[in-house]
Amino acid sequence: MQDGGWRPQIRGEGNWTAKEDEEILLADRRSSDSGSGSRNENGNGRLSERGENEDRDGFEKEGEDEDEDEYRDEGEGEGSRRGLSRSTKGTIWVVLVTMSTLIGRRILRGGFPYPFFLVLLTQLIAWILVASLAFLVQLKRFSTKSAKSQEASEGYSWLATIFIIFRALLASSISGVAALCGALALLHSPNLPVLAMLPIVTYVFDSFLFRLAYVLRLFPRDQSTSARKAYKVIFVLACSIPPILFDYRLNIRSLFVAVAGFALLSLSKVISKTGPKFERKGNGTGRWDTPLHFYLLQGIAPLVISWMAASKYENVIAAHHAFTTWTWGYGLLNLAPGVLLQQLFVASMNSAHPFVSEVHVGGALEEPTEKATDAIASTLQAGFWTVIIGVLGQEKNFIDWIQVIAFTLIYVVCVGPKHIGYYPPRLLNIVSRICRRRQLPLHPEPWQFAFFLVTTTVVFAIVISCNVMFWVDTVAYNRNLKTWLGPKILNLDTMYRPPQLRSFDIIIAHSEGDPVSTISDLISTFTTHHFIRNLNPRVTVYSKDPTINISTPAAASLKGAFEGDLSMQTLRNSGGVPATFLHHILYSWSFMPVQTLFLSTASTNPLTLPLHQNRLSDYFTPMGFPLPDALPKSGFLSLGEQESCWCGQCFDSLGWEDTFHLVPSMWSAARPGSPSCESVLLTYGNNFIASAARIRGTKKDVWQMLYDGLVDTNLENAWAHKKEKMPIVLPGEEGRGRFRPGAVYGVKDSLERPYLGMTIERLWGVLLQCSTPEIAWACPALEVGWRIGGRREDCGCIE
Repeated sequence: MQDGGWRPQIRGEGNWTAKEDEEILLADRRSSDSGSGSRNENGNGRLSERGENEDRDGFEKEGEDEDEDEYRDEGEGEGSRRGLSRSTKGTIWVVLVTMSTLIGRRILRGGFPYPFFLVLLTQLIAWILVASLAFLVQLKRFSTKSAKSQEASEGYSWLATIFIIFRALLASSISGVAALCGALALLHSPNLPVLAMLPIVTYVFDSFLFRLAYVLRLFPRDQSTSARKAYKVIFVLACSIPPILFDYRLNIRSLFVAVAGFALLSLSKVISKTGPKFERKGNGTGRWDTPLHFYLLQGIAPLVISWMAASKYENVIAAHHAFTTWTWGYGLLNLAPGVLLQQLFVASMNSAHPFVSEVHVGGALEEPTEKATDAIASTLQAGFWTVIIGVLGQEKNFIDWIQVIAFTLIYVVCVGPKHIGYYPPRLLNIVSRICRRRQLPLHPEPWQFAFFLVTTTVVFAIVISCNVMFWVDTVAYNRNLKTWLGPKILNLDTMYRPPQLRSFDIIIAHSEGDPVSTISDLISTFTTHHFIRNLNPRVTVYSKDPTINISTPAAASLKGAFEGDLSMQTLRNSGGVPATFLHHILYSWSFMPVQTLFLSTASTNPLTLPLHQNRLSDYFTPMGFPLPDALPKSGFLSLGEQESCWCGQCFDSLGWEDTFHLVPSMWSAARPGSPSCESVLLTYGNNFIASAARIRGTKKDVWQMLYDGLVDTNLENAWAHKKEKMPIVLPGEEGRGRFRPGAVYGVKDSLERPYLGMTIERLWGVLLQCSTPEIAWACPALEVGWRIGGRREDCGCIE
């Protein structure tokens, strides 16, 4: 779908808009001619000496003649060669940016969560390769006999040199920060298809920032300022909202970082064009501003910024250790696309085509030239292929028709029917190339007739939309289903009958140091909930804070308006929150109610409490009467976020890893006789609802074994605290990365906060037989709450 020598057809000389577009196109052609003037003068191309009148006279024939020339076996003509070169560059860019984005996503979310270090590696390798090439070129030049005569060059004035260097360093510094933002968004964005639809927003920032710079007189005044196609800017901005608005996995942080990266990339382009154009004095070859040398100059600032960011915000020691474990082949596969993208286009992962207009003050969306159209098409095509190929990875996200239609409309409107109209003959020529048959010349007739334009555009939009929906929501989903090996029949204790049929327990685990007011907030929030208040709720508070007052007046003050039963107990401060819940499960094994709500003050604050309440309101199904077992009810519902991992080597995005190898063993313990596991679902926060049938479906010995491991005071012999069960700390890694204060392993393993407790926190869904692909794919983020077409079983298991 890249450009195949197509040129916009300008007809109707009396129309002022057509004349305006024609002037921009002619100016763009002159800019291209002047850019290749030195190459033409040296005999590498044919120098055209046509004047403006000749350009205008031959303009209408250009689309026909050059399109035909391009597909001749002996492609004659400068326009044909220029079109083919542009098409090839566009195709290369689409391939490289798609590969680098998908590989970067796989690396960053596959056990190498160091986006800044990855960007640093890519930039450093690219810079070293270019520096080596520049060194070889310099040696060759010095080895010639005429080296001294070639060195004679007056160059720029000292003031111009300082300005050019400062401008290049400033622009490259900002683009370096943009590359870091892009990598960070690629790591944290939960929905890759939505992220791949957004790089086109870069051109929206181009239009605003370039026009602002022009108004501030930072640009030369010899460019077109036409706003006739500014509607595209508004249209792209409007159509970029639905993919974000209907993203049920929306992460505000990653969205902000991604948009900031697009804006910074646009700002760097503005700065690179700011100021006057300087002409070099003399024609010598001993120049510091050759493309190789200028690339090296521009690469210094991004390298420094990436190194500073990686050193300050990432665990460089662990990142370097992981990098050294790569084989040569694996490293080449991972880094080659990004390095080539950096060298050839000075671009990074998940970015827009690096287009900068030389003839129009706006961005690519406003410029009518074929280069601008190619840049837009390349950006959107890279997003399309990222979505299509990305579903073959570990992505578990649905997309909605509204999101896909908005993306397709951007393509149709911004690329244009005239460009899309040439896709059928180009497709035929691709087939001809494969079959080694003579290709057909491209003519405007009949492909540019109104009937064919409408038909081709409509068919193209339908095919693109349906393909995206089919690949993401059907192919990827069905492919991922094969990795979830749960048994067809759940192991539930259907014979158990609670002593009181109409009852509901709320268990609150209060940790040492947590505010007592959190207990009151939890009681008032959930006991008054319309799903729970009619179930005769009973509240039990287990506190591991030795200073808490559990007297009757203190308990009455915590109850507030709650009139039901409230009991408070203190437990020894060991095992963390999971030990509290396991204690209650073992204690109430013979009299637990049909459903129990487990809550933790450690993961509750004024921001998360409303989210937990909304999750319960949206996805909880209370037991029915008079026969609870005969009516659907929630068997398990996590009120926190969830994440999937591979059973054999499980780790999550926070840096936790299953060093105890409990995931496969607990999977088998909760599902006797089931096949080995592959994909499993992790839970976070220790806030969930579980039914007695599921709790008792797992043998009591399993719960007892986990509880004993958490509360065993013999730290030297306890299996939960053995050194080989602890995460490995590399030399110099102390206090960095996942071991820094506040991180997942920021506090050392202890009886009060054992690392085993973090593992059990993530295994509630596995232990209670609610680790399903439906939840992994369909459950929205806590901040979003609900998705279009959602169901109550999207985030939990109904029994």
